[in-house]
Amino acid sequence: MKKSVKRLTIIFVAAIGLGAYEQFNNPFSFIRQEYTKITNSKQGYQPDYQQDSQTYKTDLIKVSQDKVKNASAAVALDSTKNKVVYSQNGDKKIKVASLAKLMTLYLAIQKAEKTNGWNQVVDTSNKGLKKLGDDVELGGFKFKDGHKYTVTDLYKAALVQSSNNAAIALGQWVAGSNVKFVKMMNEQAKAWHLDATFVSSSGLENSDLAKFGYAQVGGKDDANMISAKSIAIIADHVLSIYPKAIDDAKQVYEKVDGQTLFNENSLLPGRPFYDESLHVDGLKTGYTVAAGLCLVATAQQPGKDRVITVVVNDYAEFSDTAKLIKLVNNHDSSLK
Repeated sequence: MKKSVKRLTIIFVAAIGLGAYEQFNNPFSFIRQEYTKITNSKQGYQPDYQQDSQTYKTDLIKVSQDKVKNASAAVALDSTKNKVVYSQNGDKKIKVASLAKLMTLYLAIQKAEKTNGWNQVVDTSNKGLKKLGDDVELGGFKFKDGHKYTVTDLYKAALVQSSNNAAIALGQWVAGSNVKFVKMMNEQAKAWHLDATFVSSSGLENSDLAKFGYAQVGGKDDANMISAKSIAIIADHVLSIYPKAIDDAKQVYEKVDGQTLFNENSLLPGRPFYDESLHVDGLKTGYTVAAGLCLVATAQQPGKDRVITVVVNDYAEFSDTAKLIKLVNNHDSSLK
């Protein structure tokens, strides 16, 4: 009983300290450290794997010549009715590159929402994370010495620019370590009955992660293996718990810590494949040499259901996604 009272007292004092931190120049830094220890401890945050559980049905569009031929796998999900309406190798486990970040974002959003953690500072001091951010091929968002990055900053970097080091840092913030977080990802997939095996929070294969010290789960050549249908469902869960993700994902440019985040989704306004009639407003791009070009797109025409599409290993990812969205919306059993 005394331990419980003491713990509650620490949390109460920490909350006061955090409030003061926002108004003054952080005179309660030691309290913030205690708060971080509490929220990252075994007694602190634990994901609710059953949250947002939904049942997905299948009612496929009958097509012949309208297949998305360039994609190794493709899926369209009616997000409003929780119904898969198009599937081309949709149940096949496949490498999906950075589309796997959607699970990382889901778990990070869940913690941020439940713990009021959006403004918490994340530890980005790991040398491997800094090296990854500076890498010409795999980097893009830099962790600068002396700079503090919040959960919001890293969420935007991971979503808009698909930053790999931001995704890894978010996972470590959620679980306390990279290995523990990947375990959380797999446990969440199992709770949703998804066909998915995660080895990284960023979507990079272990062969790429090794030189940064993050090939910590699975074999040296292992990669995230997830079906396109499972990716669509994960995307749907992200939007279910945090609809604001759409507002963030449709930003072509975003400024974080003086760095310009660039969104590779060319279906957005002002980009080469933009088509106003499609009403595309997100969600996530992906690419590795092994996985090819990948895209999760979200769209909602006025008066119709929201559509989530996935194309994997598709060199014509944007034109094929546009075709898939039109196919769904123009079908005889079109969304109402």
